[in-house]
Order: sequence, then structure tokens, then C-alpha cells
Amino acid sequence: MTDTLEPETTRSKTRLLPLLAAFALGAIIAAIVLSAMPKPDGTSQAADSSTATQTQNAATGTRGAVDIAATFPSWDPESASLAELVSFVQDVTNPASDNYREPAERIATFDMDGTIICEKAPIYVDYMIMLHRVLDDPTHKSEPQVVSLCEEIREYAMRGEKNSDLSPGRRVAIAHEFAGMTPDEFRAYVTDFLDSEPVVGFDGMTYGETFYKPMLEVIDYLRANDFDVWMVSACEREVVRAAVYERLGIEPDHVLGTDTAFVATGQEDLADDQYTVTQDDELVLSDVLTFPTCAKGGKVTYIQREIGKVPLLSFGNSSGDFAMLNYAQGNDEHRGMGVLVVADDTEREYGNDEKADSMKAEAEAEGWTVFSMRDDWATIYGEGVEKTALVADQELDEAA
Repeated sequence: MTDTLEPETTRSKTRLLPLLAAFALGAIIAAIVLSAMPKPDGTSQAADSSTATQTQNAATGTRGAVDIAATFPSWDPESASLAELVSFVQDVTNPASDNYREPAERIATFDMDGTIICEKAPIYVDYMIMLHRVLDDPTHKSEPQVVSLCEEIREYAMRGEKNSDLSPGRRVAIAHEFAGMTPDEFRAYVTDFLDSEPVVGFDGMTYGETFYKPMLEVIDYLRANDFDVWMVSACEREVVRAAVYERLGIEPDHVLGTDTAFVATGQEDLADDQYTVTQDDELVLSDVLTFPTCAKGGKVTYIQREIGKVPLLSFGNSSGDFAMLNYAQGNDEHRGMGVLVVADDTEREYGNDEKADSMKAEAEAEGWTVFSMRDDWATIYGEGVEKTALVADQELDEAA
């Protein structure tokens, strides 16, 4: 058999094919490696592209897997403030981001009155519970001086006003009027009030239904992104626990608030460190308030003492929350965010333009994000709820 030699050009092409294939494979691998390599600013090319896409999507209301209309149906879908929140959450939950935080670090703290629930109906909910107990509950009889105090508080409240000089007496009265109740009895009392009492100044809801729907959607969204949600309120802790456990599913151990001391039924006048609770004792509310209150700087000390971590997100609505917002936003260890809810809606809520402007100016100075009830929320309480007038306004109209 005679061997047939291939032409030289054919043999050369045959030898080059494996080399070309290897070169192409190497180019692909190099491109992948380069895309993941850090840029001078410490981010990767892939992360930069992802961040740019996320920011663009957040601005258009369809960021990533977040369907804004479905997730936040009570919001204006074009809200820039909502886009800021969504962008922040997606940034800190994105493992490719330098700002990524593990779920254990995702602490979100919320004030209650005026932040997630109405505080203008016509006044804070713990005030209204106390006024009901002292002035309207036929099963309870209060001392004359407490009745007089509560009548004065109600008179101011029905005019849409608040007299700060009455606040210390109000705190003492709350503790005094519920002393002797077990925690379960007190929570049942509060729950019954919230479920049954119609709201002053609105038609179509009870006090237990005065939660702001847009803020409940924020809480649900944060939970879906593995945030640990805490309530931090100047309101009495047991009132907050009763209000948020059944309705929001926030566990009692995730509620910080101003405390009324407990006492064992057999303890009498002995101090806690001088008395051993027996198996026959019950723990009941005393008439002694503990200090400091969970307000202003006290909120920060409560957070450190009971949570032990700096919040990643904090939400408030008043000067009593400024310290908490600064605590979150000013943390050097991670990128935090403070959010101020501003009551600037005078049509659907009892907003105050002058106070709202002051709050917005403070937020701008501190760098907080503003949630405007008027501009950001499509609804506040949902269908079937209407703002009416405070009782004093109605009486004045009738007299005229």
C-alpha cells in the first residue's frame, strides 16, 4: 500500500485548530475573571452593573423582584421616598454590595404613635385608654383628683390641643388606675378598648384599626427581607404590646416602652431584692413608674440595653424620635437610614402645616428620608374611613 501525503497547508490547518480552540476558551475565562476583579473603588464590574440596574429599576418602581404596586398598594407608586427605602433595603441585602449586612444585623426600630398609628384621634392612644378607664368605664371608680385631671386632658384633646404640663400627672394616673391588674388582664382590657371603641374625629374605624396602611406594608416588606422589627415607643410598654401583638404579630419581647413596675401580690412594701416570689404569687402592675422614659435620648439607651445592636433602619415622627433616627443613620460601622413620617395631610388626617414644615427642615438638616402622608401615601386608613371633626368642633357647629 502506498502512503498518500497531505498537502502542507492542510496539515498546518489541522494543527492550528486545537490551538485556536484553546485560545478562545482562555479568552472566555479571562473575561469572566476580569468582570469579577475589583475596580479601584473596591467594587467589581459585575457588582457595578448590578447596582446601576437596581438603581434604575428602583426609580421606575419595578426594581428587581419588587413589584411596587403589589407590595405597596397604599403608596403613590411614583414616591421618591419609597424608592429610596427599596433601594436601601436591596443594597444591604445584596451579597455583592459593600453595604451587605447579614440578617442578624438587620434591625429596624419603629416608634408607634404618629409613626405607624394615628396620634391625633384626638390624642395618643394611651391617653385615650386612660380617659376611657377614668371617665367612661362604669365598672371602675377613680379618685376625684384623677377625674378632674382627666376631664382637663379631654377638654384640651377635643380642641386638638395638648397641654404638656398635664403629662406628668397623666403618666402617674395611668399607672395608678390599672394597678393590681395582671399583665394578661391589662392586655385584655387594652385589646377590648382597641377592638370596640370608635375613633374620635373619624368615621369607619375603631382605635385598633388606626394603623397607617402604608407603614404596615413597609413592615411586611422589611420582614420579607429578613429584618428584625422592633417597637420603641414612649408609650407605656404594656399598651404597645397589647396593640401590636395581635394586629402586627410583633412579639412582646420586641417591644420597648416606658415601664410601669410590676410587683408580686405577696410582696407588700418589700423591695424586689428583699422578697422571694412564691409559687402562689401573681405578678401585677404597680402604681410606680420606672425611669428614664423611653423618649428622646432614652430611646437610644433602651435600644442599647435591650437590643444590644445599632439599628440599620429607624422610623419616627417627632422630636422624641430624633435621637433614635440619628443613632441609626450616624453609625460608623454600617450604612444606616433614618426615616421621618410627617403629618402634613390636612384633608385625610389632622396634619399641621407649620409643624410639618419644621419637621421637614429638621430632616433635611440631618439627612433623613421623609415619608409625607400627603404626597407619598395614596391612602392612609383604607376605604370606608372618613375624617369628620373633633367633638368640640361638632358642638361649636351645633351651637352656632
